[in-house]
Amino acid sequence: MFVQVISMKAPAESNTRLRRLVSEEYLPALRTRPGFVAAHLLEQVDDLDNTILLVYWDNQAALENLNSTGVLSGSVESIAARLPGLHIQRQSYIVGVTVEANMAQAATI
Repeated sequence: MFVQVISMKAPAESNTRLRRLVSEEYLPALRTRPGFVAAHLLEQVDDLDNTILLVYWDNQAALENLNSTGVLSGSVESIAARLPGLHIQRQSYIVGVTVEANMAQAATI
């Protein structure tokens, strides 16, 4: 599995609008993409200006395919274009170990 971590910094008063853009527009566009697995929007409780979006993909190629389409609606830039002052930083990771509450043993790559 492959995870993209998208750190977003915007004034706290923008949180409601950011949450709406992510949940109602950005994530529905991602759900239709091949290789999309899941996503989580994390809102930092002790620093309301910071939000992290975790997007899980089957593999790195699925994310690269999305990025190569040039379609704005499925990109983080679509959020930034509509939320002035939003700063975005992206990082990507390969999931090396997974442990879930009901798993007998951890899965590793």
